[in-house]
Amino acid sequence: MSQDQHIALMVDEPIPGHFYWMLLRQQDAQHHPQVVECAPGPLPGYAAAMRAGIDALQRRADARATDEREAAAGACTVAPGAGWRERPRHH
Repeated sequence: MSQDQHIALMVDEPIPGHFYWMLLRQQDAQHHPQVVECAPGPLPGYAAAMRAGIDALQRRADARATDEREAAAGACTVAPGAGWRERPRHH
């Protein structure tokens, strides 16, 4: 199982009106969570920080899925037939 599957999103307001998102990975119960990615600057509200953090989490998931597809494609030993075409992706 990928370590990215154990990432949590947290929003903090260290200064009133300045919201930051953080993606945290918990190593184990004996250690503090490790920050794996965070907001480059403050956001004006909790909802904006949460949306930005969710976007960052989605980018990580999309990148992981792309890496896994490329790894699987590289493992293929048989090329698709002439009639094969990739299905369109819906985003």
